[in-house]
Amino acid sequence: MTTDSDNPTLNNQHPASGIQDPGSRIQIIGIIGQGKMGTSIFYSLLSLPYSLRWIGSPDADIEKLQQSLDKKILRSLKNGVMSQDEYNNLRQRTIISSDLNHVSDCDIVIEAIPEELSIKKQLFAALNRITKSSCILASNSSSINPSQLFSGTDGDDRIIGMHYFFPVQMKEIVELVFTDVTSSEVRENAIYFLLYTNKQILQLDESNSFILNRLFLDFKNETYKIAEQGKVSEEQLDLLIKEHIFSLGVFDFMDGVGIDTMLSSVKNYISHYPHQDYYSGLVNKLQSLVDAGNLGLKSGQGFYRYQDGQKIYPDRDPGSIKQLSSEREREIIEFLRFTYLNTAKRFTMQSGCTIDEMNRAIREYFGLAKGPFE
Repeated sequence: MTTDSDNPTLNNQHPASGIQDPGSRIQIIGIIGQGKMGTSIFYSLLSLPYSLRWIGSPDADIEKLQQSLDKKILRSLKNGVMSQDEYNNLRQRTIISSDLNHVSDCDIVIEAIPEELSIKKQLFAALNRITKSSCILASNSSSINPSQLFSGTDGDDRIIGMHYFFPVQMKEIVELVFTDVTSSEVRENAIYFLLYTNKQILQLDESNSFILNRLFLDFKNETYKIAEQGKVSEEQLDLLIKEHIFSLGVFDFMDGVGIDTMLSSVKNYISHYPHQDYYSGLVNKLQSLVDAGNLGLKSGQGFYRYQDGQKIYPDRDPGSIKQLSSEREREIIEFLRFTYLNTAKRFTMQSGCTIDEMNRAIREYFGLAKGPFE
């Protein structure tokens, strides 16, 4: 196990965050999942003085992951970005494997596997057996509350939600979700860890978890209702949204995330909502796309069609949609802006977050210059 003396920086104030990290609390970190989120979390932590255990699935190409890391750090060595001692130290304190037992000595394990409850529950049951009792078990899930992930009689107090946003290196905000039984020590150590790694925290309880995604869900739902009428195309709506409201379009976003992932997430978000029928149109559309195998960018077709990762044309015939009048464009923009601002106000009040916290979080989430209350 890495000691404080091995990583002296851990006992010093981080130059960027200004946070005194409690070195003995978190030194060894496990990241589980070789997808884009697991990869992004791993590389975001690589430059910090932690020992890392990156665990891929049994069918992951571990050799390829190792080669990618070796190539990256060797380039840093050759370019003088790191010294030979730093290079050797990084190689020594980093393990890439498909063997879950490598996380047995970790102080925190961050799960970033597919958004399927049954698979996640199996993983956390295994982690509860393998890891030491003081290890924090964190899920990067974007839609499943941590209390759903483990139903044992002991270990519940160390499971939390730690929802990063992609790409992790560029997104400062992290939603930190605690359960009713999360221990005070786990809360404190998780907060220390995120602050030390230069993240801004949005602390939430499970009744207000994934607040940024829920906020965007209501906006996506209203946008889909407009498209559902058949008088305005998905592409027209995305163009208006990107020009006047956000830096990303609704249908572009859903295709990019993956229609199957989006469907699973929406179902999770609304599972306890009293008026689920309000979202039925969007849910049914996502389900029909999944049933047809149209999973978005990764399959080559979703709301749009793609070739070599580039959108080539809308799923429906562009000629069937009339050009919008300037008056109709204004109506749509004003309605969607109202939806965005009203939803932001509602979720801010429900969550107990301050206006400053929500402004900062929404700016970060959507890539905006200003938050909704600025």
